[in-house]
Amino acid sequence: MTNQYRRSLRLQIAVGALLGTLGATASAQSNSTSENDDEHHNIEEIIVEAVALPRTVEGLIQPTAVLQGRELEMDIASSIGETVSSQLGVSSSYFGPVSSRPVVRGQSGERVLMLSNGLASLDASALSEDHQVSVESILADRIEVIRGPATLLYGSGAAAGLVNVSDNRILRSPLTEPVSGKLSLNTDSAIGEIAGAGRVAFGTENFGVHLDYFRRETDDVDIPGFAESARLRALEEAEEGGEEEGEEEARGTIENSDSETDGGAAGFTWTGERGYIGLAVSQFNSNYGVPGGHEHAHEEGEEEEGEEEEEEIVRIDLEQTRVDIRGEVYFDGPIESIRFQFADNDYTHTEFEGDEVGTVFDAEGFDTRVEARHAQLGGFEGVFGFQYKEIDFDAIGDEAYVPTSQTERTSLFAFEEYALSEDVVLQGSIRFENQKISGSSRPLPDMNVSYDDDAFGFAAGAIWSFSDQMSVSARYSLTERHPNATELFALGPHVAVQRFEIGSVTQAILDGGDPNAAILSKETSSNIDVTIRGNTERFDWTVTLFSNDVDDYIALSPTGRDSITIDGETEEVEFDAFEFRQTDAELYGYEAEGRFEIFDAGERHLHVRIFSDYVHGEESRSGAYLPQLTPLRYGLGLHYRMGNMDFGLESITHEDQSKTAANELATDGYTLVNAEFSYSMPETGLFFFIKGRNLGDQDARQHTSPLKDLVPLPGRSLQAGFRYDF
Repeated sequence: MTNQYRRSLRLQIAVGALLGTLGATASAQSNSTSENDDEHHNIEEIIVEAVALPRTVEGLIQPTAVLQGRELEMDIASSIGETVSSQLGVSSSYFGPVSSRPVVRGQSGERVLMLSNGLASLDASALSEDHQVSVESILADRIEVIRGPATLLYGSGAAAGLVNVSDNRILRSPLTEPVSGKLSLNTDSAIGEIAGAGRVAFGTENFGVHLDYFRRETDDVDIPGFAESARLRALEEAEEGGEEEGEEEARGTIENSDSETDGGAAGFTWTGERGYIGLAVSQFNSNYGVPGGHEHAHEEGEEEEGEEEEEEIVRIDLEQTRVDIRGEVYFDGPIESIRFQFADNDYTHTEFEGDEVGTVFDAEGFDTRVEARHAQLGGFEGVFGFQYKEIDFDAIGDEAYVPTSQTERTSLFAFEEYALSEDVVLQGSIRFENQKISGSSRPLPDMNVSYDDDAFGFAAGAIWSFSDQMSVSARYSLTERHPNATELFALGPHVAVQRFEIGSVTQAILDGGDPNAAILSKETSSNIDVTIRGNTERFDWTVTLFSNDVDDYIALSPTGRDSITIDGETEEVEFDAFEFRQTDAELYGYEAEGRFEIFDAGERHLHVRIFSDYVHGEESRSGAYLPQLTPLRYGLGLHYRMGNMDFGLESITHEDQSKTAANELATDGYTLVNAEFSYSMPETGLFFFIKGRNLGDQDARQHTSPLKDLVPLPGRSLQAGFRYDF
């Protein structure tokens, strides 16, 4: 079956489901159970969308943060990772201005699920830290961050959490105005950013059209000192016996870190008294440099000067076309509503080395889910559903370290809530998931090795509000994560992070063993979360403690080799060889936040925020630390409001990280001082802001970034922007 035929068949199925849902919506009875959301509410009244039932932040067992409104406008950055990196328990895999993925509780990649309106982002960002997430925050209405293994409704493998970005491309309710929209413009001096976006919605009472477009350009990142860390420079000097004559260290800017990104969408929605159905087609394009790649070129040493310079430049050209279909129908009866979601994706990114094509990554696939919400039955209220996801992946080129593969995932899930009393609520979820991976290993391309296994996950917990001012929630979950195609079949140089990666099946073939016996086992994670919340007249606070014990944790481990053997012949490789192996691991830590109201008098308001988070991770058997762990972080912030003006000042300290894995350097601590001012004009729909970031111009390196010794965070920056709602 060809990919073109598969894609055509997927779209036919989706359109058929759309028409079926539309028919059900049109024929349903006239009295609707939907209600418009109140846009003006306090934090405890914010409804979270990426959960089974519409619940507030305080009505959830798992720790959750929601960015929207002014807070989202002030936090929007050039990547989704940097946008959410200031949230409790969240850091980023910083790989330059646009390539930055969220790191939650010290874990990243496929252990952190990236969602767009509740469906997978369907890009290649989980494959490598230099791959950009194709979800744009400047067009988002809200971003939800759920920490911990709270993703049984969306995937059993994302044990660290999820980030869900919601937009309004498919309307969930009828338009309240004939025409409405938003225009925004953001700038950032440290990365030379100019970013603009616009969107408009118009139509009739029952039919709405949404159009949007954004564009972002950034220059090479300004930094306060050397691109290489002091530890790396000292190590290189010791190995080389001093700097080579005439060699100049890069400083002041990060070479080849500029970018151009744009995209847009058109959405069409029909809404009725009993539900809605809509379709959106979106495009995401990006061309950006991969910083840090020049180190590899320097090591080659044999090229002529002009040719060496050309090899230093590695860029990625990314294109994604996505079709989303979403609908929901409301009923009177045991089933209150049925929601259908479908996303079809065509993703390609090409890695250029100078003017030459290096590697082409191509991913075609889709994600679909149907969920039904039932009415209260014997005190139980909940959701059950089905999800199917398929990805056809191919990589072509000399440095394509991941071979062609097809991944299919079929899942059944359910969530139930039961109120024992007004003060005690029980919540539980369960997920059954089958995953099939078919692929080949590069040493023996004609040998097809397949993976076919089931994963199971469940979670149970309770919220106990034992007074008006205090509540405690506790949750236990057991989740299983399948290995992915990279962990099984990888073989080749991963230039961006300077590793030669070898999958478990591939290593068995190289060793002359049985590849089927080398298929990795599922990760099994046993997790406990406990959250205590307090709420008094002047002081609100939250403390979360968590512990994760993981059996058969899949880790990319150094082998100490600089060569591999294929068919009895030894070949040297460009980087140190790393192999995907399994061990047991444990992670534990805390997240804490408190807000103290100093005064609140009419239009004047002043509060202090204190916060801290920490995660510790190590291999259970050896006691060796896990790589790229988030260090201890704590901070203090002041926020003052006077009428329509808001002022903010904060200091965030990242402590030294000396708990390092093999082949990993320690990271020095740093303190970032930030300030901000905003002014809103509700009567005209205008909102202005100005921000100062890293005002002390600190050499700040994110330990969770694989390039932290080559690419520091931006230096002192001035950011400004405005938004106009109409």
